Amino acid sequence: MLLVQFFSSEGMDIHPNAYMFTLPHLIYVVLCVIAFYLLMRFLNTKNPKVNKIVIITSIVLLLVLKYAGEALFIYEWYHFTEPVSSYSHPFWDFRTFISFQVCGVNNVLLPIVVMFNIKPMKDFVYTSSVIGGLAVLLYPVGVLFGDPLVITFPIVRTLTVHFLLIFLPLYLYKIGDFKLEKKNWKNSLIGCLLVMLWAMFGNLFVDKNANNMFLMENPFLNGPVPFLNILPNGVHVIFLLLLTFLGYLLLYKLASIYHKKHPAIE
Repeated sequence: MLLVQFFSSEGMDIHPNAYMFTLPHLIYVVLCVIAFYLLMRFLNTKNPKVNKIVIITSIVLLLVLKYAGEALFIYEWYHFTEPVSSYSHPFWDFRTFISFQVCGVNNVLLPIVVMFNIKPMKDFVYTSSVIGGLAVLLYPVGVLFGDPLVITFPIVRTLTVHFLLIFLPLYLYKIGDFKLEKKNWKNSLIGCLLVMLWAMFGNLFVDKNANNMFLMENPFLNGPVPFLNILPNGVHVIFLLLLTFLGYLLLYKLASIYHKKHPAIE
């Protein structure tokens, strides 16, 4: 019975607004900050063997958790008369292979880019993984659902994946795998445009009720976040684009500061 409850997507459709800025949300943020600090502080980044273990472990976790979750959703689709949640889907579904959300896209792209060292894609994939992960940290949609203190596999899956989307790119940055430079800003811009087009393809042609990347409806409307909760649908996209732009500006600025303090990093 406990295993049945653990491996279930039940409750994933419950809107996470109820948990924003509350104790479960605070616990989630604090645990992520502590885990990130401890890993960055005590892992020996100068040891190639340690780096290899960290990178391989992170990649395996990202891919295994991604497709183990999809396997659960597919199982529910075929074994229950009524869908357990909106996440349940048949095998021949786009979501089986890749999501229309930026974090879902990077859940697949980040391991691929790292494994095959696809340098032109690093500017976008690394930065958008960090920005997307931080956005979920602040607005835990798809992370805290149902009873967030009742641990289920979908919760473990999404908590771990979003943490790794922040941790792995920054860890790779620290060990010198990648350098974020202003001269390559076009790579980030092209990546942003392509992933937005991909999300809109999902919204308009795959599932017309979807709200991938929040491009169709304002998820904050009438919620607890000041200002965002009053923006009408459509207008909110302008503000989300502005926030994304500011997020990228901040990352580029922090990267510049980091390299002034660590000029040996290539």
